[in-house]
Amino acid sequence: MKRTSFLTICFFAFSIGFLNAQTNQGKLLVGISSGSDIFDIGYTTSKQKSDSNGSEDPSKSFSTNLHPNMGYFIVDNLAIGLDLSVGLTIYKTGSDDIKITSTNLSAGPFVRYYVPFSNVLPFAELRGSFGTHKSKFDYSDNTYLEDFEDNMGIMTFGGGIGLAAPLGERVMVDILAGYHSVRYKEREDNVDNERTINGTLGLEVGFVIILGSN
Repeated sequence: MKRTSFLTICFFAFSIGFLNAQTNQGKLLVGISSGSDIFDIGYTTSKQKSDSNGSEDPSKSFSTNLHPNMGYFIVDNLAIGLDLSVGLTIYKTGSDDIKITSTNLSAGPFVRYYVPFSNVLPFAELRGSFGTHKSKFDYSDNTYLEDFEDNMGIMTFGGGIGLAAPLGERVMVDILAGYHSVRYKEREDNVDNERTINGTLGLEVGFVIILGSN
C-alpha cells in the first residue's frame, strides 16, 4: 500500500514537472485546432424528393478549413503568436448549372497563458484576425444569370478557457470552451456600412507540439 502511494506521488510529481517544462520560456508552440468551421473537411450531397415527380439530381458541396497557429513562450507559461485560417468551399447544384466557390483567408495574433497546476494544464486564450472572404458565382450553363464575384472583409475575435493534457513527450491535446465572433463586411458599394456579425459559443479541440530543448 505504501509502495503504491509512493509511486502515485512520484508519477504525479513527474507529470507536473513535465508539463511545466514544456511551457518554459524560449519554447515554440505549433498547433492546429477544430471548431467554428475550422479544421474540418467534408463532402455533402443533398437530394430533393417528391411523390409526384420523383427526385432531382443531388446537389454537391465540398469544404475544407485549416486553422494552424504558431507561438513563442516569451516567459514561462505565456505564449504569443500568430493564428491563420484558410478555407475553401465548392457548391454545385444537381443540374451543374450553378457553381459557387468560396475562399477565406485571415491571420492575426493570439495570446495563451498556461496555469501550472497538475497532470493537466488549465489555460486561457485570446485571439483576433483580419482577412478576406471571396465568393465566385459561376452560371456558365444558366442562360438567365451572369457570373459575378463577391469580395468581403473579415474581422474575428474570440477567446476562452481550456485544459491541455500530454499525449507524449512533446505533444499535448487541448479542449477550449469559448466565444468566437466573425464580422463580414462588403468592400465595394457599401455606403451604408452594412455588415453581418456571427457569434458562436462552442468547443474547440486541438493538438499542440512543443519544440525546443528542455
